[in-house]
Amino acid sequence: VPQPPRQQAPRRDGGFTFVETVLTVVLLGIVVVPVLAAVRGAVRVSAVSESAAQVETVLVNAADRVQRAPAGSCDYTVNAQAAAAAMGWDTGQIALEQEYLDPALGWTPGPAAPLGAGPACPESGDQERLAKRITIVVASPDGHVRRHMEVVKSDV
Repeated sequence: VPQPPRQQAPRRDGGFTFVETVLTVVLLGIVVVPVLAAVRGAVRVSAVSESAAQVETVLVNAADRVQRAPAGSCDYTVNAQAAAAAMGWDTGQIALEQEYLDPALGWTPGPAAPLGAGPACPESGDQERLAKRITIVVASPDGHVRRHMEVVKSDV
């Protein structure tokens, strides 16, 4: 006696199993974590690059202000600090080392001033025909970037 074909019970297709869901989340995590790390690194590099560009701008501006200072000037601190102030920075972000050329001794630091490096002139003697070397150091407000430039100025 042939039996009638059995009817299969209808399958329930109600979604994914728990194991499939966990496996998918783990695989996504493996892919997403390196991508997020790369994005974070790119943001950090971008911030440092922006700081470096701002430091370079202040440095070039300070060097230009020192070069345009009147002949016979001995202290260029105010000129350089104006470059930092023009960017809205604290004037403490910029420092100067000022020296003059003594034919017998070479580059000689100026006499000490109360707040750091002194003027780029000797305390006495011919101050009109001096060669002066001013080293300008600029640090970004966040402290990540620091640059320096030497400016030689001669009133000859």
